[in-house]
Amino acid sequence: ISLQLKEVERKNSPCFSTGPVGEDLYHWKAIITGPKGSPYENGVFKLDIHFPLDYPFVPPRVMFKTKVYHPNVNTYGNIFLKMTFFVEEIDRIYVEDRAAFETTALAWTVEHAGGA
Repeated sequence: ISLQLKEVERKNSPCFSTGPVGEDLYHWKAIITGPKGSPYENGVFKLDIHFPLDYPFVPPRVMFKTKVYHPNVNTYGNIFLKMTFFVEEIDRIYVEDRAAFETTALAWTVEHAGGA
């Protein structure tokens, strides 16, 4: 984990910041900004990251603390990386009516993440 921390510190990205909570290398906070040209543009999204003791053999648990409208994030902020775990209603709208998806994602970004 300390190698990942050094890499993050070295890159110093304007798109995200992350690091341990206090001295606990297994619990991190992160902030990411929504990418330009997306309905998340200018949004500031907070995340909570917990590394298991057997990391890197088991992936970290990442949770959005800022509410976000996305097919891979449920209402509790849990992220689903496997395609079979899409939030079905949001995924259906994303596939069937992209404009409605982007309108709702933008509205949530403005309301919850300060975007606009």
